[in-house]
Amino acid sequence: MADSKKIHVEVDGQVLAQATIATDDEDLHSRAQVTMAPGHRPVGAGQTTADAVHEAVCEDEAVHLTATVPRGEAELIDGLRSHLTDVDLRAAGATSIIEGDITPS
Repeated sequence: MADSKKIHVEVDGQVLAQATIATDDEDLHSRAQVTMAPGHRPVGAGQTTADAVHEAVCEDEAVHLTATVPRGEAELIDGLRSHLTDVDLRAAGATSIIEGDITPS
C-alpha cells in the first residue's frame, strides 16, 4: 500500500474540504476519505473537491476509487460520480460510500 496523501480545498484561506487518499500499488485501487467544513460553503465547493480528488487519483494512475463522504453532500457525490463509471452508492451510518471505475482525465 502506498503512503497516503492529503489534499485541501481552500477559498480565501479557509479550508472547505480535505481528503486523505491512498492508492494500492498492486491493484491501483484508491481509497479516499473526504470531509467537508461545517456550515455554509460557496456553491461549487463540492464539485471543486470532487475534481481535486479525481486529479489526485489520476496522478496515482488508479483505476478504481472507493470514497467515503459525509452523508447528504449531494454536490460532492454528483461531482465524484461524474468522474466514475459503473458507480455504486450506498449509505453507511453518517457517511456515504461511492465506488466506481475512474474515468481518466
